[in-house]
Amino acid sequence: MEFIEFLLLTVAVLLMIFKPEKEKLAWNIMIVSWLLMVFHFLGHVSHTFLGALNL
Repeated sequence: MEFIEFLLLTVAVLLMIFKPEKEKLAWNIMIVSWLLMVFHFLGHVSHTFLGALNL
């Protein structure tokens, strides 16, 4: 799961560097990555909707 988040952030940064006209897409990718991180954190802290899974 962390690898997917890292990959999304890397793609967003590379898009901003090499394709500045796609800035809105890069921001959307970054927001999705942040939401995945929050879901992952809350899921492991609360143990209610992810349980004891090792993602």
